[in-house]
Parts: sequence; C-alpha cells; structure tokens
Amino acid sequence: MKNSEAKLWELVRGNLQLSLSSANFSTWIAPTQVESITKNTAHVRVPNYMTKHYLETKFYQDILDAFANIDHPVEKLIFSIGKISKPQSPTPQPSNNKDKNTQESPLPTNETQPSSSNTPFQSKYNFSNFIVGSGNRLAFSAAQLVVEKPGTAYNPLFLYGPAGVGKTHLMWAINTEILKLNPDTRTVYVTSEQIISEFVQAIRKGEKFTNKYREVDVLLVDDMQFIAGAEKTQEEFFHTFNSLHQNNKQIVLCSDRPPKEIPTLEERLRSRFEWGMVADIQPPDLETRIAIVMQKAQDKGITLDESVADLIARSAEMNIRELEGALTKVLGYCLAHNTELTFEVAEIALGEQNKQKKRVEVKDILQKTASYYNISYDEITGTRRNKEIVLPRQVAMYFMRTELHLSFPIIASKLGGRDHTTIMHGVKKLEKTIPTDTDLAADINKLKAEIF
Repeated sequence: MKNSEAKLWELVRGNLQLSLSSANFSTWIAPTQVESITKNTAHVRVPNYMTKHYLETKFYQDILDAFANIDHPVEKLIFSIGKISKPQSPTPQPSNNKDKNTQESPLPTNETQPSSSNTPFQSKYNFSNFIVGSGNRLAFSAAQLVVEKPGTAYNPLFLYGPAGVGKTHLMWAINTEILKLNPDTRTVYVTSEQIISEFVQAIRKGEKFTNKYREVDVLLVDDMQFIAGAEKTQEEFFHTFNSLHQNNKQIVLCSDRPPKEIPTLEERLRSRFEWGMVADIQPPDLETRIAIVMQKAQDKGITLDESVADLIARSAEMNIRELEGALTKVLGYCLAHNTELTFEVAEIALGEQNKQKKRVEVKDILQKTASYYNISYDEITGTRRNKEIVLPRQVAMYFMRTELHLSFPIIASKLGGRDHTTIMHGVKKLEKTIPTDTDLAADINKLKAEIF
C-alpha cells in the first residue's frame, strides 16, 4: 500500500463521518484498511465476514460517494478479509500560518476508534473534551451523575437527538469515566442492529442468547430506534432490561427520537425506557460549534485561528458530524494542494460547499410561512387561535421539527412559550393530514422549496 493511497483512504473515512452515525462508523468503517486504489477500483481489507457483508450491502454507495467528494471517484469496491495492520507512520498535516515552526501533526487515522466490546474505551471520548452548550447541558449533567452513581441515579439514562450532535460521544464518555473510577467494571457498548444480528445468529445456531448481556455492570445500547419492529428481539431485550434493572446495573440507551416517538416499540419497553431520565441533545449553537471546531483541530495537533474556526462553524449548522466533515475538507484541501491553513484557503476549500448550502433559521421559517398564508409575523407567533392562523402556525412547527430537528420544548419557546404538548399535537396532526389532503401537501411542497 502506497502512502498516497493511505492518505486518500483517510480522507474517504473522514467524509464518511458526514453521512454515517458514529456507531455505524466505528463499527463498520473504522476497522478497515486500504490495500490499493486504482483509477476505477479500490481494494479494501476488512477484519471479518460480517464487516464485508455490511459494507457490500449497506454502505457500498456511501463509500463511492465519499470517494467522489474528495475528487477521486472510483467505480468499484472490492472487499477482502484479512489482518488489519497497525496504523502507518504519521502523515504530515498543514501547519497553522501563525506558527510556522510548529511541528507538523498527523491526520487522524481512526484506527483507534472504539468497537463494541467490554475493553476500555479510547481516552479521546471523555467528559473533558465534550463541549457543553445550551443544547446538551441537561444530558451532560445527567451523564455525570450516572458516572457518580451508576445503577441508582437515572437508570436508565435515555439520550435522544438528531444524528451527529454528540450522543455517542457522551455514551463513550460515560463508559470511559466509569472505567477510570473502577477498572473492574464489566461494560458493554453495542448497537441495536448488532443485538438483532446476534439474536438471529443465535437462533440459527440453536444457541442461548439470554445471558449475553445480563452479566454486565453497565450496558450501553446505541441506535435504539432500530429495535422497533423486531418483535422477538424486543421481547429478549425486555427480559434483559428487567434483569439488569432489578440488580441495579446501569443501562444507557441512545436514539434519534424519544421513546414515545419510536414507532412499533412495545409499550412495556417504552414505559421502562422512561423510568429514569430522558434527555435530549439539540444541534449546537454558533458559539458551541466554534468551540467544537477548535477542540477537534486541537485533537489533530493543529491550533486554528479563531476566524477560521468561525468560518467552518458557520458552514455546518446542524450537527457535529458536519463540522468534522467541513474541518476534514479544509485539511484535505491543504494536504492535496500542499498549502498552509489560512482563512483565505479555508474559504476556497469550503466555497463550493457554502454555495450549495442554504442557511435556514427559525425566523426564516416563520416569516416565509406567515407571508405565504398572508398573515403577519406577530400573528403566527402570537396567541390567537383563529383557523386562518392555526394552520400556518402548525406548518411552521412541522418545518422546525422535520427540517431543523428541533425539540418540542425549543419549538414552543420560539412560538411564544407555548406548552410543548401543544407543539407535539400540532406536528402530529399535520403529519396525519398531509398524506390525505392534496391541497395541504401542495402548500407544504411549495413552501419547502421556497424556504429550504
């Protein structure tokens, strides 16, 4: 494997952080290594058959798209099973123009990404490098209390929020800090998809699955929304949950939505998930995003000028994964063009991305929705409940929920401090009405095209 091919593969993996959840990235993408990259084909080594199967059936197009994003498109991917060697020697990184004498640092290899096991998690996922802001403060405080009193405070802890806002980082941090306090603690991190897969394999092989996760002290399950619909697995997890909870073993769950919004989730599981603390994590505000960008750069050995961090933070407004992708794009541009990282270079690297990205704020949604329905901004955010005002208000709620992924309490605060249950009712009512009301669906599509 050539060094240049290794660099390309790291850039591909950096781009994949944009489109995949942290759990999927660390489980399926991190433990891979490029063997060779030609003009049309990339040969990638994987550790086992299951990884090969998932990459071929689930992430094939994502990987092709990632190659295209770094201007090195390939037409074919070939995965082979083999031993994954240790990371190669550090790859030079563009130095900051403020300190030309600073030693150059390596691009991240991601070979150290944690996998689902009960070995200690990587130190890079801890509380000290989790940037706290208004959108994640409650979840962070709850996580700290879980570490102080595992199994007794907030059990279970259920974290939810849109993709890429730091849920998985916080789960890794909980495990890291617990192991620091007591290295003998038996902990397991797993995704719900892995639980389903292991359960199916156990049935096929005629093996028992019941004790698989019932003998641990801390169980962390990511992407819980995927367990919905898997009836037998839900039943098995129900008994596992009860066993752990009755023995004061800590359970931490993570999903892209709260328990009551996970479709086809059994009611007995839903109620148990709400026994402890249900905490949401929202997209970070600008100040938090700037701090995150600077932290991520520091983790890579680079000190960013604050103006560059601000530029990157403004280019990715919705989640941390987008921020990492934007930072990777800038660093990749510097590497490809052998240039130092300056504000002007970052502008060029992000130029195409910024042209394609349309920034939308809550105020934009409210103003354009009000204008579309010929009412004023004050009316759509006010307290009147006339029919001609209620519908536009619900449409605005719907867009804030489905497009900006805001929580119901935050949407309520944007609409004059209403009760969040009113927002929930309005959004759900619209979701049920749109499929059967062609006029409303047409209005929604026109407004969506205009706003987003």
